[in-house]
Amino acid sequence: MASRLEEMMQARRDVREDMLQNGTNPYPQEGHRTHTNQQALDLADGKKATIAGRVRAMRGHGKIRFVDVHDEFTKIQVVFKQDETADFAAIKNFHTGDFIRVTGERFTTNAGEASLLAREFDMLSKALRPLPDSWYGFSDEEERYRRRPVDLIMNPDVAEVFRQRSKIIQSVRQTLDEHNFLEVETPTLQPMYGGANARPFVTHINAWDIPQYLKISDELYLKRLIVGGFERVYEIDKDFRNEGVDRTHNPEFTMMECYAAYWDYNDMMTLTEKVYENAAIAIHGTTEVEYQGMKIDFRGPWRRLPMKDAIREYLGIDVDELSDDELRAAIKDHKLEYEGEWIRGLGIATLFEAVEEHLIQPVFITDMPRETTSLCKPHREDASLIERFEPYIAGWEVGNAYTELNDPVLQRQFWEEERDDDDEAHPLDEDFIETLEYGMPPTGGLGMGLDRMVMLLTNQTKIRDVILFPTMKPRE
Repeated sequence: MASRLEEMMQARRDVREDMLQNGTNPYPQEGHRTHTNQQALDLADGKKATIAGRVRAMRGHGKIRFVDVHDEFTKIQVVFKQDETADFAAIKNFHTGDFIRVTGERFTTNAGEASLLAREFDMLSKALRPLPDSWYGFSDEEERYRRRPVDLIMNPDVAEVFRQRSKIIQSVRQTLDEHNFLEVETPTLQPMYGGANARPFVTHINAWDIPQYLKISDELYLKRLIVGGFERVYEIDKDFRNEGVDRTHNPEFTMMECYAAYWDYNDMMTLTEKVYENAAIAIHGTTEVEYQGMKIDFRGPWRRLPMKDAIREYLGIDVDELSDDELRAAIKDHKLEYEGEWIRGLGIATLFEAVEEHLIQPVFITDMPRETTSLCKPHREDASLIERFEPYIAGWEVGNAYTELNDPVLQRQFWEEERDDDDEAHPLDEDFIETLEYGMPPTGGLGMGLDRMVMLLTNQTKIRDVILFPTMKPRE
């Protein structure tokens, strides 16, 4: 026995076949219109317009029909009258979801609703599958992510998030352009991955029978461009990390990385503030934004807080006074886990994780232990630290920045030390070290996760809500 859905789809296929048999193409080549729905609504009564859009609702019977037609932004009511609409009987071919085009005059109904009185109409695209609200609803979260086009149709608020996302990324580009950064492109397929400690996706070039990796970061290629003479460069693109999936992590994500010669991490803090300020203003008109009931002000300057001072302030612990055993015990007391061979600097960074939830207003956590990365220049006042910061907002880390290491001897040394301690450490990239040996000026670098930025500025709690087509686990 056919299901209700199968019956509905068959009825639509029958209409398609009937139209073809009668010489009418249900999928014509063009769909030109003279007005958007809003432009038609803004006309004076009696003015002519041709609109196009998707049928979302139909009412009436007999000699008059009312059809709600939606384009991307606006609904317009179209009124079909037997005595005034050509080929009135063909309305029987309409189903919700169809795209139609209507030519008529703007008028106001007796009920006071601005409408379009149809004179002529045609089918632009026959929908063979009914929209979810006509048979089972569309609230299941997993299905919404898997069938994003339907989600966008049924949930206008979802579509608005992605319009705001576009404005945010446009604002980021504009801010960088105003600071004289040059937008560039670096390889997505790389013979050696690098720029972060992360597990890559591995692929293969058949023509040369060699392995390749999807980029985990843009860093090493952008630094090569600094060596090559470009003084300010940036890239906004996808990075790929073959690691965990949760509410703030997706294997494919959007990053902005930028590098500026003759800058250091202090300059990058100022730039970070300006990027966030401008993006907030671009979509909210103010630097004050509400996120999950919290008022967050992105206006600079943001607080600068060294990592050890943050631990002292929020946990009441002076890590410099602790032995290694006491530091391990503090990590355990705060229900954190340290993995791998013990390295004190990494232990301090692990304990800091208990601080993150307290960092609601924008703050730069600075001056981290040297062992936390092998790509950063040692601190000018304390060689046990590095000139690195991470911005935190609403308890999340939303970026990473360094005064970049430009000493090729130290770069090799740091990579070799890291690999001695961790089999999954940063690869030793001989080509990059050779490039550094040609000389790289003092440089500041910044990486920002744009998906998390969009989450914060659009009040979303899951990264999948700001990625149009998130990575999904296969259906069981």
